[in-house]
Amino acid sequence: MQKNNLKKHSFINNLYRKNLIFFILLFCIFLLLTSFVKNDSLLSWDIYVSSAFQKYEHSVLENLMKGLSWLGYSPIAFLLICLTSLVFFIIKRKREAYLILSTILTGGISWVLKMLIDRPRPGTDFVRIVQETHFQSFPSGHVLFYTVYFGLLSVIIGYNKALNQTKKRVFISLMVLMLILGAMSRIYLGAHWFTDVMGGFIVGLQFIIVATTLYLKKDVKIETGSSY
Repeated sequence: MQKNNLKKHSFINNLYRKNLIFFILLFCIFLLLTSFVKNDSLLSWDIYVSSAFQKYEHSVLENLMKGLSWLGYSPIAFLLICLTSLVFFIIKRKREAYLILSTILTGGISWVLKMLIDRPRPGTDFVRIVQETHFQSFPSGHVLFYTVYFGLLSVIIGYNKALNQTKKRVFISLMVLMLILGAMSRIYLGAHWFTDVMGGFIVGLQFIIVATTLYLKKDVKIETGSSY
């Protein structure tokens, strides 16, 4: 028993250290990216990526991208978060329910950063606007939500001892695929630049680091020989 407690204590301490280092690193990267965005230093790269994405014009592809993007709009995202949390409450997994419920905070985080950085949306001079959007552009609120929502689901799946490694890999791969496709949809629809998407992804990772650290703080179960 004492040996297990020591292992748990060591695990938590190592987790805190690694997460803190990673969080600070991501914060520095975000600051650097923000400075590039404010100075339009990466605008030519943004235009190049948008052009590469938008050269494939097809009604089926447009509808697919709109559908993927639809999941990230505030009312739908809020409903998705609440329904997922409700499922976890019903199956008596309160910690997981609260973890997913914390995703609601991404809306406020996104709004504050958008107001502070105040980057305009891509214009028709540079990209094809498939779907009209409002508010500022950096970071992408959709991608921030996708990163946190699908990321936290991946964390829950990864630390679920009832699932074998094959099932975990399949489920987590699906979560990652949804994140990638959702991010691609924002560029394809002309709603965001590539750097907006990266900004949302970076902030989302920071959120996951904090939320996961709190999630694993209590009742951490060590799976010997397993890695996620």
